[in-house]
Amino acid sequence: MTAGRTDQARPPGPLGAPDQEPGRSPEQVVRPEAEPAEPSADGTGELLALARARPLLVGVDFDGTLAPLVDDPMQARPLPDSIALLHALADVEGVAVAVVSGRELAVLRQLSGAAEPLLLIGSHGAEASWEQDGAPDADALERLEALAHGLERIAGTHPGIRLERKPTALAMHTRGLPGDVAADAVQAASALARQHPGVHVTPGKDVLELAVTEAGKGPALLALAQRLGAGSVLYLGDDVTDERAFAHLAAHAADAGLTSRTVKVGPGTSEADLRVPDEPQVLALLSDLLEVLTRDRP
Repeated sequence: MTAGRTDQARPPGPLGAPDQEPGRSPEQVVRPEAEPAEPSADGTGELLALARARPLLVGVDFDGTLAPLVDDPMQARPLPDSIALLHALADVEGVAVAVVSGRELAVLRQLSGAAEPLLLIGSHGAEASWEQDGAPDADALERLEALAHGLERIAGTHPGIRLERKPTALAMHTRGLPGDVAADAVQAASALARQHPGVHVTPGKDVLELAVTEAGKGPALLALAQRLGAGSVLYLGDDVTDERAFAHLAAHAADAGLTSRTVKVGPGTSEADLRVPDEPQVLALLSDLLEVLTRDRP
């Protein structure tokens, strides 16, 4: 992290379009085969296409993409040098970088160590580092309290569950629990959600989130790209909510005048355009992108 940077407070403005021509494309990224739900194979030229469509917004999920998944969510940390790499990308003319997460914004800032000029999108798009924190209305707060009491009862009968409270949601973490215990807890929490109209249930990797407001990473990224005046967007993620973001960008980016590429991290069927196998290869891809963006800069 560069000395002297502070938490992002000002609204992001339009990105400038650089004059330089980018260089070569990377080898680490993979291009989809004929079956769109199973991205694979060689990805030559993909990042070059994004670079040529600058201004560029790069969005990177936190858990499972920048930071390896761990049993205790509060012990998650980004891979060494990953935040410095994001800063290097954000320092390129015509590039903005956002760290995206289901985490509460304050927790995301704490765990990632990200600071200006990096942008932060938290709570699956319900919070942003450049906006004033907004509290849910009274009815939503009442639902949130009812959910909290219900989840605490579930946690009391399922040892090992970790509850995470956010401004508009509660997350129940089951990582490390036996499969049958986790499945029973998820079933109980889903039943709890059905008792409260207006609650949105989002499953993830060993986590179930119950939210009292509706948000999404995809709409948040698209709105940010439009606010910045971006010509292209790259998004990398590994989880269920990232798949929804991939699908949203595929459906709406072109209509917004954007070139988009999405990258699935890890195994599994995906709506993404491309795939990398793990978190270290995320850094390899982003390093290649940085080289593409800067190689021919005057």
